Amino acid sequence: MNISMVGIDYNTASIEDREHFTLTSDKQLEIAKIIKDTYQASGCIVLSTCNRTEIWFSELGTSETECFSKLVFGEDAKETMLEFCVCRQGDEAAKYLMELGCGIHSQIFGEDQILTQLKQALQQARDYQYVDSVLECLFRTAITAAKKVKTNIQIAKSNTSLPHTIVEQLEKEQGNLSGKSCLVIGNGEMGRLMAENLLEKKCKVWMTLRQYKKSKAIIPEGCGVILYDERYEHIEAMDYIFSATKSHHFTINKSMFENKRLKGKTYYLIDLAIPRDIEPSVEELNDVNVYNMDYFSQEANDRKKELVETRELLSEYVSEFKQWYQFRNLVSTVDDISNIVSDITDAKLTKVYKSIDLSREQQELLQSNVQMASKKAVSKIIFGLRDILQIDQCEEVLQALEQSAMNCADYVK
Repeated sequence: MNISMVGIDYNTASIEDREHFTLTSDKQLEIAKIIKDTYQASGCIVLSTCNRTEIWFSELGTSETECFSKLVFGEDAKETMLEFCVCRQGDEAAKYLMELGCGIHSQIFGEDQILTQLKQALQQARDYQYVDSVLECLFRTAITAAKKVKTNIQIAKSNTSLPHTIVEQLEKEQGNLSGKSCLVIGNGEMGRLMAENLLEKKCKVWMTLRQYKKSKAIIPEGCGVILYDERYEHIEAMDYIFSATKSHHFTINKSMFENKRLKGKTYYLIDLAIPRDIEPSVEELNDVNVYNMDYFSQEANDRKKELVETRELLSEYVSEFKQWYQFRNLVSTVDDISNIVSDITDAKLTKVYKSIDLSREQQELLQSNVQMASKKAVSKIIFGLRDILQIDQCEEVLQALEQSAMNCADYVK
């Protein structure tokens, strides 16, 4: 299969390295356009999340690593950066994507957000016509497979969102969070999930809100609101500060935080963004604890049975995709055979049409319906060969059927 991917993720690169290669939507589209226009790939999908940056290719005629290096790392990329890259091709790539959609390769084992991210990456590629039929089928199959796994197999033991995992781990390490004052910077999906999980633990929660978003923002019930520009004025009263924005500037910087905090009070700052929202040097301050997403990784551990079941189920979808991929090159032959049979059927029924008392329009409609029905019937029968024969056997049978159909068409003429 001429499909491949290349990327970096939390397994190969630290958060300090990953944040340099996070791609905005505009940058993703720019890269996909170059890969299609300059590198002549048949299809391209770019996936960029907090934990990974990946480019998926169909029919790429050059090195995947070269593409990634130039387009993501930049023309001046150092040789050492290539150590971050992982390349997968063919069957390995297809199997990996199926597992990726199930959350098997996520920092939070079994998490659900990656499935949404795959859907969004596919839809963006569709919108700008960067996806071809191969990647379209591969991603759709992976999404369907992930839904099947999540319905039939309980991969994770509980809620698998990052915010839930963070709250759970903070409680294990620091005790009951009830009554703690928490500020959530950012009111996107991650921020709202964070606020909702904190409210469930009976924390006192405030979310920041930019002035221009006041009319559109969704604030969880029971959550207070602080204008983003006034966030530092409320720092002193907070125990926990969570930041989850897409900003390319620090939402919390060291000098401002140091000036506004209450000396001698212990603070916990949790950074949920890449690039990071909280200036790294903040952790140099006394009584301040800073955590990023890598701190909250959660591995499979005792989920071996579920992993085996998941991979067994996914293998069926990998096989289904491989079968489709191999058979797709024979579609034109199937169409040719169907068209020949349709013409033969039409020729054989010429006298029948004339013997029926129909208007010219009715006769043309009947002919059209008969031709279409014969095409569909033949196509369905031939495509059913996929469930009976190996691909090489299918090729031989189709070649023989095509020759037989052509001979029959010549005889009818």
